[in-house]
Amino acid sequence: MRFTPALGIALLCWSNLPALKAEQEIAPSAGPYVLKDTEIRVLPRTQPDRQYELIIGLPASFKTAPTKIYPVVFVTDGYWDFTTVWATVSNMVYGKNLPEMIVVGLAYAGDNPDVGGLKQGDHGPVKAVGDTNPSHGRAAQFREMIEKTAIPLMEKDYRADPHHRYLMGCSSGGGFALFTLLTKPDLFQGYVADSPSTEALWQFESALAASGRSVEARVFLSATENESDAYRRDIIAFYDRLSKRNYLKGGVKFRLIENMRHAGGKPECYTQGLMYVCEPIAPERGISTNFYTDPQNRPHFLISYWAVGAVAPEALKPHEDYLAQAVAAKKLFEATSAAPEIPQRYSNAILFASDPTEADAFAKADPGVSSGILKYEVIAVPAGPAAKSK
Repeated sequence: MRFTPALGIALLCWSNLPALKAEQEIAPSAGPYVLKDTEIRVLPRTQPDRQYELIIGLPASFKTAPTKIYPVVFVTDGYWDFTTVWATVSNMVYGKNLPEMIVVGLAYAGDNPDVGGLKQGDHGPVKAVGDTNPSHGRAAQFREMIEKTAIPLMEKDYRADPHHRYLMGCSSGGGFALFTLLTKPDLFQGYVADSPSTEALWQFESALAASGRSVEARVFLSATENESDAYRRDIIAFYDRLSKRNYLKGGVKFRLIENMRHAGGKPECYTQGLMYVCEPIAPERGISTNFYTDPQNRPHFLISYWAVGAVAPEALKPHEDYLAQAVAAKKLFEATSAAPEIPQRYSNAILFASDPTEADAFAKADPGVSSGILKYEVIAVPAGPAAKSK
């Protein structure tokens, strides 16, 4: 048989077939990934040509704290944005930027609904001149469905807090959030609008300003740096109008999201927007005290130790005891050493000290250094820009 490259490849593939088959047998498909603590509720039909559903994300303590009530954030376009907001809230709860919250994605029930067409009708309060489609311009009906069907269900079955309720959305969904703010401002305590469509909202804003009402809700708007120039300027002009009105007692804030185009700013807007509108109920504010915190507010230094050549593990015991005693006495914030299976022996320590000289003296006094077994380096961590704290 004449050997050719093609034959070689075929033989190689044939020889790997048993291994490939074994790999497939030990790694079967387990089906789709399912988000824990989430469920879908289909709502009673409120309009003849569409039916709504809620994609619900519940806090970790929901089942173990049966009397606890939770803030709730509703997000338009839940079929697209629920997972983004659910992940955002989960991370911010972990970091104590937010309390545990319920996330509700507003969506449409049924198999493969035309979400693009349905949302076009639900999010906008106006129709184009000459548009005879009866399903367009239904923002008021959509708002009423949320108020009279979705919100009561969440408060009855999921213990949603009626006093801490928020609405978010992007593009036409952000425009709908602002429409709700302008037409029924007390329905939510906070509104977050990313790259909102604003062209149909000016009359509603003027009417609210002329009414003499005070609005306690907090409002957050954003636009992206690289979306359509005219669209971005419309948003900024609308924010400028809101910021100069005296009826927004809760406050209004704007953020320009760098580098992004339309819809690319959702993660940053939703994160910063939730921070802003939920600031009054944040578990903690300002700089986190979880890591590297010194009561005396001294700078910290990193001390890196490494072995000179091969070193028996027992020879490093005085060094490790020295670090352990310093941690116990709170002279060190933390000390770590390489796992035994790693050939290169090294250790690291985090020390709060007044200056590098003090840190250097601590390292030199280490038995591993004084015996010549270890070398070391003291790394000064620059102070960097001051963090903002409230």
